[in-house]
Amino acid sequence: MAVNGPESSKFSFRTRLFGRKNQHRSLQRSQLKFETLEARQMLAADMAEIIGTVRTDLQGDGNSANDVVVAGAGVTLYRDNGNGTFDASDVQVASKQTNSLGQYDFIGIEAGTYFVKVALPSELQFKPGTDTQKVVISLAEAEGVVGPKIDDFETTQIVTASPPLPASQNSTKIDSGVLGGERDMYVELTSGTDPFSSVSLTSAVGLLRLASDSIVTGNAKIVWDGIDGNAQNINATGLGGVDLTEFNGNTMTGIALTSGADHPNAKIKLRIYSDANNWSEFITTVPESPGGAATGQAVFRFNDDLIAKGGNGADFSNVGALELTFEGVSAVDGQVSLVGLVGRTTKRVNFTSSPRLSIGDRVWADIDDNGLLDAGEKGIAGVKLNLYEDTNGDNSYTSGVDALMGMTTTDSNGNYLFSDLLPGKYIAQVDPTNFLTGGKLSGLVSSLGNTLAADPDNDVNNDDNGSPLAGAGVVSQAITLAGATEPTNDGDANSNSNLTVDFGFFGFDLALDKSVQQTSIAPKETLSYSVKIDNMGPSAAAGTTFKDTLPSFATFVSGTVSIPGVTLQHSGGVVTADLGTMQPGATVIITVQALVSDDATGTLVNTATVSAPKEVNLSNNTDSVSNPVTPRIDLAITKIDSRDPVEPGSTFTYTLEIKNNGPSNATGVIVTDTLPATGVTFVSASQTPSSINGRDIEFAIGDLARGATRTITIDVSVNQGFVGTLLNVAHVEGNEQEITLVNNDDDETTLVKVNPASLAGTVYADKNDNGVYDSGERPISNVLLTLKGTDITGASVNRTTRTASNGTYLFDNLVPGTYRVIESQPSSYKDGKDSIGTHGGYLGEQPGPFVIPNDVTADEVKDLVLGVELAGGQNATKYDFGELAVSISKRRFLAR
Repeated sequence: MAVNGPESSKFSFRTRLFGRKNQHRSLQRSQLKFETLEARQMLAADMAEIIGTVRTDLQGDGNSANDVVVAGAGVTLYRDNGNGTFDASDVQVASKQTNSLGQYDFIGIEAGTYFVKVALPSELQFKPGTDTQKVVISLAEAEGVVGPKIDDFETTQIVTASPPLPASQNSTKIDSGVLGGERDMYVELTSGTDPFSSVSLTSAVGLLRLASDSIVTGNAKIVWDGIDGNAQNINATGLGGVDLTEFNGNTMTGIALTSGADHPNAKIKLRIYSDANNWSEFITTVPESPGGAATGQAVFRFNDDLIAKGGNGADFSNVGALELTFEGVSAVDGQVSLVGLVGRTTKRVNFTSSPRLSIGDRVWADIDDNGLLDAGEKGIAGVKLNLYEDTNGDNSYTSGVDALMGMTTTDSNGNYLFSDLLPGKYIAQVDPTNFLTGGKLSGLVSSLGNTLAADPDNDVNNDDNGSPLAGAGVVSQAITLAGATEPTNDGDANSNSNLTVDFGFFGFDLALDKSVQQTSIAPKETLSYSVKIDNMGPSAAAGTTFKDTLPSFATFVSGTVSIPGVTLQHSGGVVTADLGTMQPGATVIITVQALVSDDATGTLVNTATVSAPKEVNLSNNTDSVSNPVTPRIDLAITKIDSRDPVEPGSTFTYTLEIKNNGPSNATGVIVTDTLPATGVTFVSASQTPSSINGRDIEFAIGDLARGATRTITIDVSVNQGFVGTLLNVAHVEGNEQEITLVNNDDDETTLVKVNPASLAGTVYADKNDNGVYDSGERPISNVLLTLKGTDITGASVNRTTRTASNGTYLFDNLVPGTYRVIESQPSSYKDGKDSIGTHGGYLGEQPGPFVIPNDVTADEVKDLVLGVELAGGQNATKYDFGELAVSISKRRFLAR
């Protein structure tokens, strides 16, 4: 339908042509950005958006065409904390729920890294790791997007209207670069008589230029309505329903044009048609610029308030025509450089969920082996089942190929369930370990033997779906699961759950468990055996018998059976009983007592067996217990020393005597002798030690018969400087059990003491000055002598004495050590010659290897003997000091 052009919105102006085309072209090129140039808030919504749809893939086929949308799913947007990984430190930005179409959107998103996380209704699920998706919005994307151009005015087209009235001109221009392929332009002069004035609208080289002089007025518009060759009438559906709301997956939010006018009140009006009866109209002020250059941007947003509308307004996703009209005041120059779409950068993040599907039902005891769950037949608890995905799609279990999806065990009623499954094909397996000894199905076989079981996809309940497979237990054929397609007559009304996969088993399992009260036994003790027999079911076991073979060295004493009226029979070491029919779940307890003989040795083994006709699993029908006969021994050790007391530096001997008092032979006998903590050093032993660990010397005696003895001697050396008491401890042990431990240890103390030494000499007047105390030479009394040194214990010695009337001195009760003697020079005598006595040493003036001590003065050096080494009990003598008499008057001599 056509709409008459002159009736549309108008732009009134007076013609004033100007010739600055090149300058204006340069300006519009430099400003050609779809962002705000004068009012940035106009583009604040044109940032970025994250939108998407949440669907459910019922079939698991990956075909979104047959998916169903998810309404009411919670969608939360988080901003990354900077590590690029979704975690608890990320900040929640917004949260929404999907609408009835399963859609959500987050609009006005800034640059950054985000995470979208979806929380599904409880009946749905995501594949692991697919509930959260990462979205990165760059700085450029956050500024919005530029959509396709409507018109860039690159082609030349001119319309002009000049007096006299009426005056108008229209023009159509085929141009593949504009929307619809044709640009229609129209101007109309409405007042003015000056033949030199005009109203003009010019398109050329990227500019649409408007000009009017001040003494004329007129109207101007541009229409894009497809190729119709008509600039005056609008074809409201000529564009064929073009979608202006989407471009390259991004949401377009409006139409922008780069423009300018040299008047503050110039208006631009845009009308958008879906058809002749449904249109929307917007209006905005043209940005004012010097000379009307196209340096600003006007944006008509699809969600802006309308100035007017026809019908329901335009559907911007179904546009048939666009009409742009310019309004202003007199004497206006203006330019438009580009008309195009702008919008938000759209990041589409879709999520595909799956229904929570389940498989299961019951493992039961098929008493009559007919493959059907009959009334009264009960489930089997504790049975382990596995679920596999039919990876290769061959409808049967393939070991090493099909993927394990889960494991479970039946409850007290024999029921099992594999839940939270995705659509697909699955195989249920009764695990082969159930059939091992002690397993829940030990001794049972699959219903109907090796007959191929019913296909579980028949959705028939309470029939056996399991077939035995060598090495793989019992397996079903593949079950195909899909959302909303599973049976609702299988015990629940859930179309996402298949509760028809049943497994039946037939047979009984007798299990015998034998125990003994003692862990070990000794001769003449009584063994107490207990036997527990269970029928694990599911059927009764008729004709059950019991047999127990007693071990050698044991004699039957008594026994009981928990079944009233049943007694044990004994003959030749074999105990038997007829137990009759054992019902499923029944238990029989049998006890047997036997006496161990005096000569019992080794290990006593008792074996019991239960049996009944037609039993399949015999692996748990026999049990044995063993009782090692424990030997008893009494090892004793005594210890003595060869001398007591002993002296430092001497050697003495410890003697150890080891005896086995029986009653059994001892094996692996070990003797450990622990030397004193200090004071001695190991020298040798009569037997080579098996190990020496610090003070512990270990001897491996080996076997020691009952009543036998063994002697070990250990030689030790007393440390030179030790004085005190030595404590030596010895211990013996063997492999066998000891009757008593009080005699397994013995200790010995040894006293180490030192015989005292002494040092003696004489101070005399050496008449002939030969350094020898000769007969007739006079002794000197009351002379001070000092003894210093270090004894063998490291103690310092400092003693003094004075010579007796006979000139002698004595240092007695000395601990062995190294000593020196200093004579204090007596008055009235000159220093004579000193003598080194019986145990050596050095004179102070000839000290040999010794260094004169610091506490010896220079005068004392002449009367010093040093380096005298004394051992215990040594008496050093003749450490004499000779002095020379000086001449004195008779009076002084008599005074003495």
